[in-house]
Formats: sequence, C-alpha cells, structure tokens
Amino acid sequence: MTRPLDQATAAAVRAGHVPYLFFVQMDFSQPLRVCSAGYDIEWNGATWLGIGALGGIEPIQEQAGLEAIGVRLTLAGVPPELIAITLAEQYQGKACQIWFAPLREDLQLAAAPVRLFSGRMDTMNTEVGETAKVTVSAESRMVSWERAKVRRYNHEDQQARYPGDRGFEFVAQMVEKQLTWGR
Repeated sequence: MTRPLDQATAAAVRAGHVPYLFFVQMDFSQPLRVCSAGYDIEWNGATWLGIGALGGIEPIQEQAGLEAIGVRLTLAGVPPELIAITLAEQYQGKACQIWFAPLREDLQLAAAPVRLFSGRMDTMNTEVGETAKVTVSAESRMVSWERAKVRRYNHEDQQARYPGDRGFEFVAQMVEKQLTWGR
C-alpha cells in the first residue's frame, strides 16, 4: 500500500542522519499515548508520554491485496498508573495506532507523522516488576472481513441491540404473507 508523504517528510527521510520517533496510541477508557522520545511531546492536541526506548515494534508487513496484517509491539518503562488501566479494562477490539515521525536537528517534529498501522488490539501480556513491560498483538480490521456476521433481522435481535425500537416488530408476520396489489 502506498503511503502519501508530504514534501517535508520526504526531504527529512532523505537526509544523511534521520533521528525519528514512534507514536503509539491504545484506546482504553483513558487513551494510552506513548512515544519513543525520552521526554513528553505535544502533538495532535495531546501530550504523548516519552518512555525512551519504546521497547520494540516488529516489522509491519505491507500487503498489495486485501489481506489481514498484524503487528506485535512491546512497551517498556510504562508508569504504574498506566499499567493499572491495562490490567483493569477489557482491551480486545479496542483501537491501536502507530505513527512514524522524522525529527529535525533540534529533535522537534520535522513534519506531520505518518500512520504506519491502524488496527485493533488482540492479546496483551503485562509483566510488572520495577518497571513494567506490556506486549501487545494487534490486528488490522481486515481480520473481521471473513468472519460470519451473527445478526438476525428479527424483532428479538433488534430489541437486544436497540431496546424499544419497533422497526422489526412485524417481520415474522410478513414471511408467508400474501399481498394483493391493485384490484
């Protein structure tokens, strides 16, 4: 898949020495936003917690066709208050995004970060010690492409999803109904 790059990003990447950052966002009830800098960074209207060496991101595979891809990333040095969020909440199916950003000589963003991955969290392993380490596997949304949709178009299913909605109330009566149009 081709990624659009603006002129500033392309020029920054072509330079001889390119310092860079990764931004990772995992959407819990309180989004976990971390970056690979050793200091906090303001970007996209939020403060991204700098945890230094991010830990690791396995190479993100690019696909030419419609195929599901996944990524595995490790966050090391995560503060205890953020670990409490990862342990207490349901995480499967929540959004996970990764961005790449080249930096200028003064270690500020040279251009707008480029999104490398956008998907949903699948599995998570948390190791708590003096510093915490979180390993997350995430999958692209294409994983659900071939999954069977478990939706019934009847009154009961509609009530389970939208209590009080009467849109499918008379569907069962219409199955074998003979309708005469005109005279």
